[in-house]
Parts: sequence; structure tokens; C-alpha cells
Amino acid sequence: MSFVRRLGYYLGGFSLGLVFLFFFLSGKKTQCNYGPQARVIHDISGKTWKFAESDSMDVNKTLFLKKAKIDFSKSQIGEKDCNTYYLENHLGTYDAKNCDSIVYFKKTR
Repeated sequence: MSFVRRLGYYLGGFSLGLVFLFFFLSGKKTQCNYGPQARVIHDISGKTWKFAESDSMDVNKTLFLKKAKIDFSKSQIGEKDCNTYYLENHLGTYDAKNCDSIVYFKKTR
């Protein structure tokens, strides 16, 4: 079989695969959380939030975490009960204590 014919079969199968993926994944909110920051933010966004009394505010979760950055060097990871992440966003910096079903936020600056 010549190279041109093999290339034609390859490109035909590849294009059918792309069309297949396009139709099956088009209407879904498909996302890939491969990086550590993306996984932590996704985990935090799915839990109940509690703010310290002095920091209590009505916050839209999407806007609060959209531009959030986690500084892992200042975070305390591997704790027995809850991990504490140092979170920076447009509203300030927070210590986010990530427990099983609740995330406790305390403003640091």
C-alpha cells in the first residue's frame, strides 16, 4: 500500500473522529482539571462556604474563584483534618481551610 493511500485512510479516520467528538461533546460543560490549582479550585467550588464573622459577605462563587491564584508555598497541605490553602484573588487574600464538606475562609489581608 502506498504512502498516499495510507495517509488518506489516516486523515479520513481522523476527520470522522473529530466530527464524532464535536457532536457528542458540543452541548456539555466538559472540562479537564489536570493542574493542581485547577483541581483545588474545582474541589472548593463544589462545597459549602463559610466566612469568618468579620469577613462575611454575599459572594458569587464563580466570580470569587475565577481569577483566584493559590500559593502552594504558603499553604499547609497534608494535614490530618483539613488542608489550608493560601488563596489570592481580586478581593484580597484568604486562608481557605478545605475540609470534607465545608470550606472556611478567613481574610488575611
